[in-house]
Amino acid sequence: MIASRGESGREPDLPELLFVERAVVADPVNVEVDRSAALHPRATGFWRNGEFYRVIKIVETRYEAGETFCRTVTDRGCVDLRRFRRIDSRTMRVSVAWEVGAELDAVEIPKLHGSRRSP
Repeated sequence: MIASRGESGREPDLPELLFVERAVVADPVNVEVDRSAALHPRATGFWRNGEFYRVIKIVETRYEAGETFCRTVTDRGCVDLRRFRRIDSRTMRVSVAWEVGAELDAVEIPKLHGSRRSP
């Protein structure tokens, strides 16, 4: 179980996780962000198929030309979010869209205790 934010307001500490892609999808989502006018807004949650997913932690963010990929842990599982620009072919106006690009399984990696090393 993932701990909720403490009194300090900082993000919860997550165990070391290994992510395994369960399904590739391209589901459009409506994302809620902390600073909508920012160059790199941080996703705080998103609506998918009428259900709200609260983002607990963004584990990794990768930037590519015109796209941002966020590996996220949510209250309903783990997903890869993709933020991209789309162009209206009629007006040539650019807008931003989000989609879930993959559903992920997270496997906790146990921490090794002690300083013993194998030969």
